[in-house]
Amino acid sequence: MLWQDITIAGTGAWIPPIRPEHEPTGGPGTGRPSMMALNGFTSAAVSKDDTATQMAARAGLKALRHADVAGADLSLLVHAGFQDADHYTPSAYLMRVLGGKDTAGIEVGAASDGGAAALVAAADHLAARPDAKATLVTTGARFPDERWGHSRELGYVAGDAGAAAVLTRGTGFARLVATAHVTESRLEAQTRTREGHTGVARRSPVEETGFMPHIDVLQRATHRCIEAVLDEAAVKPADIAHVVPIAIGSVVLDMLLSGSPLGLRADDTSWTYGRHLGHAGPSDVLLALDRAFRSGTLRTGDRVLVVSFGVGFRWTTALLEITRDPVAMAPAGRSHTEGGWS
Repeated sequence: MLWQDITIAGTGAWIPPIRPEHEPTGGPGTGRPSMMALNGFTSAAVSKDDTATQMAARAGLKALRHADVAGADLSLLVHAGFQDADHYTPSAYLMRVLGGKDTAGIEVGAASDGGAAALVAAADHLAARPDAKATLVTTGARFPDERWGHSRELGYVAGDAGAAAVLTRGTGFARLVATAHVTESRLEAQTRTREGHTGVARRSPVEETGFMPHIDVLQRATHRCIEAVLDEAAVKPADIAHVVPIAIGSVVLDMLLSGSPLGLRADDTSWTYGRHLGHAGPSDVLLALDRAFRSGTLRTGDRVLVVSFGVGFRWTTALLEITRDPVAMAPAGRSHTEGGWS
């Protein structure tokens, strides 16, 4: 889908302290690197105090400040979380602390694709409501070891973080050019809880096997989603300055991106940042966008491609074009990671 006059005007991130990861081998006495080590994770952000929704709220406040938008001007707040056991109604909490009296709130449940899916939902609202001034997207994820520690066995490290973005009509620094979606719902059964598992031990088949048994399907779907957004926008792979994928690990990303129209490897993307934070579920792509926007490396005219997917399985790609220097809009003296990473 092509978009007209929808822009990102501000972003924010809240990242708790970073904890190094140490798992150098594939098992006792094997001397082989583990899948986690091959996947390139070096550390993870770990929250001991803040809930996922509290981290989302802090990121949302930073995004509003970055955009110079008041909460009262928000027409809609879209929140993407993942199994937040602390907040039954996270969007209501976020509306209370960030929104105005006329702000509506919804929640998007798209697993790791939630951040990108929420951006599209917020853009849809602006496109449909000419009177709406701004929308806020928030994401939050917290993966306690008692439930998600086994992710290391599958080759990735889960990270905790909140992220946010403010969308406006025409006033921001990054124009939303086009988006595309792909779904492979035949894999839905892979994310159902296995019969007999209860409590924190509840696992789905994909949690036990990882992505590799389905890598061919994942590759084809990723390629289709990338091709769809590039074709509709009439943009060539060589025109892309920066690629932002979810932080699922270098082995998986190499397989998904190297044979795609982009012809890239994980180290050519924002994964070089994500490997330090861990896979933060729906927060991944907004964290990387916040980093890119505030780093000073993007210039007017640069195109940024978001490549997102989540179990289920669903994909979202989004093409952005930088329309003016985003760093110049950041309030002086504010770090993009007041929560820990620097």
